[in-house]
This record gives sequence, structure tokens and C-alpha cells, in this order.
Amino acid sequence: MTVRLLTREQFDACFKAPMQRLDDAMHFADIGPYIDEVVAGEPSLQQVGDIYSIYRDALGRVDQVLLETGQDERHLVLMVDVAQATIFGHFLIDFKEEYGIA
Repeated sequence: MTVRLLTREQFDACFKAPMQRLDDAMHFADIGPYIDEVVAGEPSLQQVGDIYSIYRDALGRVDQVLLETGQDERHLVLMVDVAQATIFGHFLIDFKEEYGIA
């Protein structure tokens, strides 16, 4: 399994508005092994919790699976190729920094 931390540019390229929020039950990729690899290789992550939300881009090509990290508004975002049902990368996002959420 290839674990890949995406750059800001790669992450931003996965957005095509409007994003559609999906029901957690619609998630089909096996994310457990990927999460284990990310946590093992990312010292700033102590834990990864439940799915916070899932969004699909307007073209239906990428699902963004947001997971809780137990660190305020910081989330692990897994980028899932919908057609292949595989994870192609991840990004760590802090909503406080990104969107000014307090």
C-alpha cells in the first residue's frame, strides 16, 4: 500500500464545486490499513477517530473522507478515487487555521 501525503496544490486539485455531502454509509473504500500506516508515519497524529464527514466533488471523481484526530479542529482527509475505490493520498487540515473556526 502506498501512503502519500498530498501537497497543498494536489489537495486543492481535488475540489470541484459544488461538493456534495454523502452519508457515511456510502463510503466503500477500506480505509483501516491506510489509516494505520498514516498514524505510524506521522508523529503529530496520536490517534484517528471516527469519520467526521464525507464529500464528493461535483465531477463524481473524488471522495474526501474527513476523520477526527482528537486535536480540536484538525482532521485527516483521505482522498478516494471513486472509480477505482482506492485511496490515492491524504492531507492534514486544521479548520481553525484554514477557515478561522474558533
